[in-house]
Amino acid sequence: MRMPSDLVIDAQGLGNRFGDVVVHENLNLALPRGTIMALVGGSGTGKTVLVRSLLLLRAPSSGTLRLFGEDALAASDAQRQALRQRIGVLFQGGALFTGLTVLENVLLPLREQGLVDKRLLPDLGMLKIGLAGLPADAAHKYPAELSGGMVKRAALARALALDPELLVLDEPTSGLDPIGGAAFDQLIRELRDLLGLTILQVTHDLDSIWHGSDTVAFLARKTVLAVGTAAELAQRDEPELVAYFRGSRSAAYLHEVTAR
Repeated sequence: MRMPSDLVIDAQGLGNRFGDVVVHENLNLALPRGTIMALVGGSGTGKTVLVRSLLLLRAPSSGTLRLFGEDALAASDAQRQALRQRIGVLFQGGALFTGLTVLENVLLPLREQGLVDKRLLPDLGMLKIGLAGLPADAAHKYPAELSGGMVKRAALARALALDPELLVLDEPTSGLDPIGGAAFDQLIRELRDLLGLTILQVTHDLDSIWHGSDTVAFLARKTVLAVGTAAELAQRDEPELVAYFRGSRSAAYLHEVTAR
C-alpha cells in the first residue's frame, strides 16, 4: 500500500465547474514520486483546467488536493507560493520572453526569488542550460534565433531554474520531428533519473505516450477514466480507450507491444 508521502500529487474527488458547466466531477489522480505520467484525453476533456487546478492557479469547486504530502487547498497564500516554487512548468510553445536571451530567460525566476547570490547567477544559469542539452553558445541567443527544438530545451532550462521536485510539461514535443521528439523524451528520462524529478506531461504525442511515460492517466467522462501503461489501457474495453489506443494511429505501437 502506497503511503501519502510517496505521492507528489494526490487529488481526491476533485471537481471543476464554470457556472452550470461541469468539467470534472469526482476526479481522482495520484502521481507517485519519481514517475513520468502522461495526462491524455480527447479535446474538451479539461486537461488544461485540471493542470491549472494542480498548479494552484485555479481553485477546484470540490474535492481535496495534496501536493508533496501537504493540504494545498487549506494552505495560506504564503504556503501556496512555497508549494508553487517546488514545481517547474514548461509551457506549450515555450513561452520565452522574446526580448531576453536564453540565459536571461533562465535567470529570471532566480532573480525574482532573490535566493541566490547574484555573483553565482551566470554560472547557475549555464548549468541549467547544459542540463537541458543546449550548447553553451545558445545562452546569448534570442528565442527568434533558435530552432523549435532549441526553444523547447531553453524553456526546459527555465523550468529547472528553481530546482523543482515536480516538472509539469505542456505538449513538450509538439512541433518536433520524430527524431527530435524521441531525443526530448530521452532527455526527460535522464533528468528524472539524475535529479530525482517527478514529471506530469500533457501530451498528444503517441511516441511519448507509449515509450516516454511510465504510466498514463486518461481523462474522459469528466474524470480520470483509467490509469496504467499505454499497453494496459489498450486492453480495456471502454469505447474512449478503444478509440484512442486501438485506433489506426496507435496500430503500430500496439503491434510492437503484442509482438514482444
